[in-house]
Amino acid sequence: MAATGTSYKLLAVDDEPMALRMIERVFSAERDVDLRLVTSPAEALEIAEHHDLDVVISDQRMPEMTGLAFLAQLRICRPRAHRILLTAYPELEVVLHAINSGLVYRFVLKPWDLDDMRVSIRRALEAKRLADDHERLTAQLSAQFEELVRAERLATIGRLSAGVGHELANAATPLLANVELLADEVARLRELFRTAAQAVDSSFKRESLDQLASVTRALQARKSDALDETLAAVRAAGSQLQLLLQGLKRVGRDAPEPVPCDLNQAVLSSVTLLGHRFKSGIRLERDLSALPAVLGRGSEIAQVVLNLLGNAADAVEGKRVRTVRVRTWEASGTVHLEISDTGPGIDPAIRTRLFEPFVSTKEVGRGTGLGLSICKQIVEAHGGSISVESEPGNGARFTIALPAAA
Repeated sequence: MAATGTSYKLLAVDDEPMALRMIERVFSAERDVDLRLVTSPAEALEIAEHHDLDVVISDQRMPEMTGLAFLAQLRICRPRAHRILLTAYPELEVVLHAINSGLVYRFVLKPWDLDDMRVSIRRALEAKRLADDHERLTAQLSAQFEELVRAERLATIGRLSAGVGHELANAATPLLANVELLADEVARLRELFRTAAQAVDSSFKRESLDQLASVTRALQARKSDALDETLAAVRAAGSQLQLLLQGLKRVGRDAPEPVPCDLNQAVLSSVTLLGHRFKSGIRLERDLSALPAVLGRGSEIAQVVLNLLGNAADAVEGKRVRTVRVRTWEASGTVHLEISDTGPGIDPAIRTRLFEPFVSTKEVGRGTGLGLSICKQIVEAHGGSISVESEPGNGARFTIALPAAA
């Protein structure tokens, strides 16, 4: 039955008015069906152009065009309407082909019984309702997943905030200090040049020449090496700040449309954002091969890499050997990323469910239990796959495979 306050929209076309009256009798007592009856396929198509339809019933033998030809045109403007064809035995093979090709939902053989027709149409209406519900729920699920991905991304940024703040402070401190040194050096040079200018203005008297020689010696003492070193330190600090900010931008921003993405750059950005982790006794080994681009949403790909690298860093905490390895390579049009660690490994009972929501190897209170589940959905949405290999006591190895951009 239709939901309260709604009605199904049904259109029937047959060149025989008697047949239409019989269809009308089928739903004479039904209040949830809005029925339209026409004798011309052209009129039916005009109605379909301007009105939404749930089910369309058509006779096969009509002078203007066949029912299959009519339903083929109808499918163009109302592809979601369920289509029922009325036909006789000699045309059964043609109708079965139409059903197999998706043109017709089902057919009803002539002469048909009122009760059989009612059941057939009710089934079509119910199938249409289920299809609409499926489409609506799928859209809702997709929207909720996008929100979940966004929430997990924000949670990731939140977890990074303390470490990134420390890295930003480390980069900003020498930057500010060296800017002060440069300011002092510029003030000294200005004073020396002022003195030189005064000496030149004195018409090259003996004492002025002595003053110029003194200034020349002072300028020579201001060796360019010191300035070069200071400028290099400023550039290095500025570059580090830029990398950190780019990394945060790459993870934090929404990217509605897929674009060519550099997987190696996602790795480097993630390493930068997790720099405080890898400076605390964790050895990071990188083997990044030249890669073709992958087509995707950069923020989501960066989120996956960041999550896997962060998990690997978590896994080796407290271990005697603390090593995280990152490797990328390309083979047969597929880009691969492998992240492994020397952590405690994963129990087989958990490993088989590791990509399910709320399954985690971490202690209670650390993480949401959604990270790997979201990673799997992101990777699969990009046409790729993610897998894990692990044995207790022997660490874990996660591998991502993504199709290279054409």
